[in-house]
Amino acid sequence: MPSIRPLLAATLALAAMQADARDRIQIVGSASALAFTQPVAEQFARHWRNPMPLLEATGNGAGFGLFCAGVGFGHPDAVAASRRMTDAERETCAANGVTDITEIEFGRDAMVLINAGGEPAIAVTRAQLFAALAAEVERDGKVVPNRSRRWDEIDAALPDHEIRVMGPEANTSAASAFQELALAGGCTAWPAVAALPGPERELACRSLRRDDALVPGAKLEAQVLDWLEANPHALAVTAFSVHQHFGGRTAASPVEGVSPTPETLGNGRYPLITGFYLYVKDRHVRPIPTLQQFLYELSSERAIGPEGYLQEHGLVSLEDRGRNRARDEALRLGL
Repeated sequence: MPSIRPLLAATLALAAMQADARDRIQIVGSASALAFTQPVAEQFARHWRNPMPLLEATGNGAGFGLFCAGVGFGHPDAVAASRRMTDAERETCAANGVTDITEIEFGRDAMVLINAGGEPAIAVTRAQLFAALAAEVERDGKVVPNRSRRWDEIDAALPDHEIRVMGPEANTSAASAFQELALAGGCTAWPAVAALPGPERELACRSLRRDDALVPGAKLEAQVLDWLEANPHALAVTAFSVHQHFGGRTAASPVEGVSPTPETLGNGRYPLITGFYLYVKDRHVRPIPTLQQFLYELSSERAIGPEGYLQEHGLVSLEDRGRNRARDEALRLGL
């Protein structure tokens, strides 16, 4: 039988909150997600005349750790994330009495493969990306270290160019997203890799090569662009929002025949989509009345709509159904 202690602790913390409600919202999470939450917080403070929410960039994993540690004023009210909460994180939440959680997806981004210039340098599949960048790949029915040096060694239809790719900056949500969406998304297209035992397959599907074919990611966007312009046939993995910031100086490769555009991200057709999410503790909404108002602002059409102010910051708007779902979730918490 599950222990009732976490539930009892959560109930006592909630009772304490209700006796001493606060107005200032506390949100932790990914810096990339908080970059979009910040303008919402500013509009919320200005339009609703409320205290400015406290935003703390902790990263996705640490943010979920703080969020899931418990209920009450000693814990964050929400976590802004550039990925979905994992099953393991939900289990941690439940073990600490954080059982009623609302997920609001409020926008999109994507991982893209870009080059300097006006035309895409290459069109690839996820299986080809895996074969180019993974540490171990399939050759002649066996899984072996990756020795490919040129794209046409992977597929004769690809260009006769050296494989030179700048990956995302290490230990970031972008790096994790690329490994999950591109590498893990393409590895099982190779039968010998798919046939590996579970732990070995998991490792093979997420391990990047460590030679000069894969260049460590730069910290600054300008450094990425400078490197691409100095290496005409090279590619870089970055976020779609970064590609947009380059203002036409880069081109993005189609993946699985689909080019990354605001339309293909919004409707979910592009394969390497990432989302932006806000996870909220339902039990914090009533003791913190301003939290409900913040959710109204976040999910409003003026914030996340196609002409909303978050588009100026690079957010890709969800299609109508996704935006309606976000508003429905925000409204439900007020009932």
